[in-house]
Amino acid sequence: MDHNWIILRERGLARRSSDDIAALLRKDISAGTWAETGRLPTERDLAVDYDVARNTVRRAFDRLEEEGILTRHVGRGTYINTARRDPLADITARMLGASPADMMEIRMLLEPAAAAFAATNASASQLSAIEKAHEKANAAGDMPEFEHWDTELHQLVFECSRNDLLREIHNILRVLRNQPPWFEMKKRSFSDERRQHYCEEHDRLVVALRSRLPEEAERAMRAHLVTVQKNMLGR
Repeated sequence: MDHNWIILRERGLARRSSDDIAALLRKDISAGTWAETGRLPTERDLAVDYDVARNTVRRAFDRLEEEGILTRHVGRGTYINTARRDPLADITARMLGASPADMMEIRMLLEPAAAAFAATNASASQLSAIEKAHEKANAAGDMPEFEHWDTELHQLVFECSRNDLLREIHNILRVLRNQPPWFEMKKRSFSDERRQHYCEEHDRLVVALRSRLPEEAERAMRAHLVTVQKNMLGR
């Protein structure tokens, strides 16, 4: 059982779903945990290992079988479909198990740099799109709506960077941010007061972008992420 999950569970912040178990199984399969035999432990054993109900493991198996990752043989067990292995798919599968803390550390490395690039490289129409996303986030009436426009604003910053590789790396991060553990943590940490604070920080970012000030944009993004990290992780 992974250390980050134990901490979250002890704090009462998490409960594993079948999606979570599927992500952990993908990660373990990609890491070669059962490569020697190609056979996974039984549902009962995995339920004990992951501290979930057996039917939660069964639903995770169902999903991975639909994806072509696993094959189940009645009376013989569940096996990895090794013919399907792909290096990039393996990397992505391992990333699906990343903790929110790891995610925030990577965001702190990449997003301030992307904001600096955007201040220099964004077109007028791209800056207008960022301002529109910011306005929509300001007007959001609930957490899901705000989360949608908040995510859109950050995505647009990466698009404005004019760096295709950086943009695609962020697309991977965006997929990870849509995983249940991340969304649930954001939901628990959300409040209208915090939403207003996020919008104020976004406003400083937008002003820096519009003014073509890369250093100011970088600082504004970093300050915003520090706030998000503190609200979500308590540090």
